Amino acid sequence: MGKDVVGAFPVLCLLGTVLLVLITATSLGNDFVHGGDLGEHPADAVMPAVHALGPAIQFGLVTFAAFAMMLITSEYSTGSIRSTLLAEPRRQVVLASKALVGFVAGLVVGAAVGALGLAASELALQGHAAAATENPAVTVVRVAGLFALAAVLVVALGAIIRSAVGTLAAGVVLLVGTLALPATVSVWTPAGAAGEFVEASDASYPSIVGLGVIALWAAAAYAVAGWLFHRRDA
Repeated sequence: MGKDVVGAFPVLCLLGTVLLVLITATSLGNDFVHGGDLGEHPADAVMPAVHALGPAIQFGLVTFAAFAMMLITSEYSTGSIRSTLLAEPRRQVVLASKALVGFVAGLVVGAAVGALGLAASELALQGHAAAATENPAVTVVRVAGLFALAAVLVVALGAIIRSAVGTLAAGVVLLVGTLALPATVSVWTPAGAAGEFVEASDASYPSIVGLGVIALWAAAAYAVAGWLFHRRDA
């Protein structure tokens, strides 16, 4: 039974990611609509669907991080990392393959939740959805790119920390928790940059810079992970 639960954990994380994004996006859209009924803003006010999608995606990153960490921390917890390194002694190849799996999974999952979350936001907003400033397909690509880089970041953290609990905690802090920092600081963290990028906001910098910020964090973590993975015992 225990092995069955462990084996199903990645699938449950992915399903949880989809559900969390859908529920959050729908709730935020509904809240805006009901806010008009309660007089919190004009009854004919509109909101871009991406403004409901952005926070939903951030919450979805939490459960997706749990999936991504399992790509490497599960081997440390079971000790199978030793067998993996015996089969493939080139450690950089092992780490790169895990990061690549995470990257591809992030693209697929990100595209799926981006499309579904955007549709859910628009449905929840009903007639209160503002006209989109960019093609919805571009928004989906933005989310896919975010999830892909987030996966690489979390895999790198897993190689550095090795502990599932520690990796997930660090991932959640970087991908969501740093939003609690002052805005001028948080926009230079993965969490703040993710919000700017997904919502195509140019408030702090051109939104594409947000993707670059996330990529730099992922690259830095991967560089540290590669160095440690090569030097430390399994």
